Amino acid sequence: MSELHGTWYDGRSSRGQPARLDSPSPGKLRVVAGDMVREFDATTARLSPRLGRLARQLRFDDGAHLEVEDAELLDQWLPPRSRIEAGVDWLERRRAAVLASTLSLVLGVWGFFQLGLPWMAREVAPLVPPAIEHTISKQALSLLDGHLLEPTRLPAPRRESLQLRFHEMTRGLPRADGLRLDFRHAPGLGPNAFVLPNGQVVMTDQLVTLAQDDEELLAVLAHEAGHHEHRHGLRRALEKSAMLVVVGFLFGDVSGTGALSVSLPVLLVEQGFSRGHEREADVFAFALLTQQGYSSEAFARIMSRMTLDGKIDAGMGPVGYLSSHPPSAERIEAARQAAESAPGADQAGE
Repeated sequence: MSELHGTWYDGRSSRGQPARLDSPSPGKLRVVAGDMVREFDATTARLSPRLGRLARQLRFDDGAHLEVEDAELLDQWLPPRSRIEAGVDWLERRRAAVLASTLSLVLGVWGFFQLGLPWMAREVAPLVPPAIEHTISKQALSLLDGHLLEPTRLPAPRRESLQLRFHEMTRGLPRADGLRLDFRHAPGLGPNAFVLPNGQVVMTDQLVTLAQDDEELLAVLAHEAGHHEHRHGLRRALEKSAMLVVVGFLFGDVSGTGALSVSLPVLLVEQGFSRGHEREADVFAFALLTQQGYSSEAFARIMSRMTLDGKIDAGMGPVGYLSSHPPSAERIEAARQAAESAPGADQAGE
């Protein structure tokens, strides 16, 4: 008669004693530990799942258990395992299956953060109430004002002129009601412009000084209007704040807005938007400029000047929204091609 050896614990003391396990008859098991002999139906004991080469535990309702070496006899004596447990055991015993499962997990996590999370952010962003957008934007700008931004030094007539032209250019856009233009002095950032989720566009005095004409500034503002129309700021902040905030908005829990307001300043002035967001905003800007009678060449000019003024493509500023991909040269070329293909471009060049 075959038997297995292990260690018996009676459930009352932590001290174990040598024991052996056998099956005196089909469906019956017996544990012998010293003077103790215990016979029981195989169906009344619970066998721990197989985990590699570790010993397994046979547990009883009174708290006692037997630690016994893993062996084929256990599969013969005890009821069949569930399909799930059998499947896991099969995977654990095959290296190729373990490697494949690990690779699938890594690819799944990568796919979620690269594809799933952006999709969730895109779907959730339109559902965020305007009041929350306003709160997030106010808190983010307050953080920036306390560290990187100072009150503007531009004369009031100059500011009002640009605000009027910006309003005229964006009038009629689906989200135009939320758009407004403000200015800040920012020697630490240099030429810069960004839009908050509530539509407040902030342009630095340094960018106004760098531009050679208002058309270049309007080109930058058209780009920011594109970010606002596509909700890029909120979408990117949702992505950076990860799934907790996204799921919170879906189920009505807005306690994650603090995380959004903290992540926004870093996003706006350092990390920039994704490659797809930048291209989408550029395309929007070129179309808006053409519609308003401006040339996308103005965007190429101001981009070229920014590239010479700072380390844009190195991702170090000074213009946060230009610090990300795609590279500046590619975007300049896209702007020039848009200008050449715009209606009336041939007549204007003659």
